[in-house]
Amino acid sequence: MDQEQWVDIGLYASYILLGVAAVAAIVMNLVNSLNNPKSLLKSGIGIVLLAVIFFIGYSMAPSEFGATTAKALESASMDPTSESSVTVYRLVGGAMTTTLALVIIAVVGLIYSSVARIVK
Repeated sequence: MDQEQWVDIGLYASYILLGVAAVAAIVMNLVNSLNNPKSLLKSGIGIVLLAVIFFIGYSMAPSEFGATTAKALESASMDPTSESSVTVYRLVGGAMTTTLALVIIAVVGLIYSSVARIVK
């Protein structure tokens, strides 16, 4: 076997292990949550809150391209007038807005906890 085949095998193994770890994390959390249903409710509220933040960002994302974006899409052999390009553009915009909102929330939380610790 040459080196390229070993890299492919390693990548496939890492994909499989990543999938196993994700499934195990989800299943074990659900098993532990069945003992304490209130924690499951808190997780559900968190997921709903993330979805609301994402949909706010998605609704704020532009639904048409600017001249620079259209040129970039055309140079990448993509059709800027297709509906799928607009959908992907809005999904990426929503994801970026969600990421920005979560970073701001994390920074505000860090500042608040630091000030609260100093005041105590």
